Amino acid sequence: MDIVIADRSNVPIYAQIHLQIASQILDGRLSPEQLLPSIRAIARELGISVITIKKAWELLEADDLIYTRPGKGSFVTAHPTDSLSVKRTSLAVERFRQEAPYYRSLALTTDELLAIVRQEY
Repeated sequence: MDIVIADRSNVPIYAQIHLQIASQILDGRLSPEQLLPSIRAIARELGISVITIKKAWELLEADDLIYTRPGKGSFVTAHPTDSLSVKRTSLAVERFRQEAPYYRSLALTTDELLAIVRQEY
């Protein structure tokens, strides 16, 4: 599991961790039922707070990407391969729905927004 923290990013560290692990799960780099390193081990390795890792884990659990068994650790949730594509799309739609009001408040047209997405992606 690879995690790179961008100290100068505007994205909070817990969100960076969440996004990177989610990406690794959704693209298959982390296998279903794979045991993840402990929260304490990751915190120690990255030199950040256990609370920060815990918050990232909570987001991953809320997205149904990992689950935790008390006393055993956290594991990658097993999803059928075809459902990972559905999950990826679902997460993207959910995020866009959260952000859409902001783009509407800027009075951007759909074409303008699509142009921004194409340019930035």
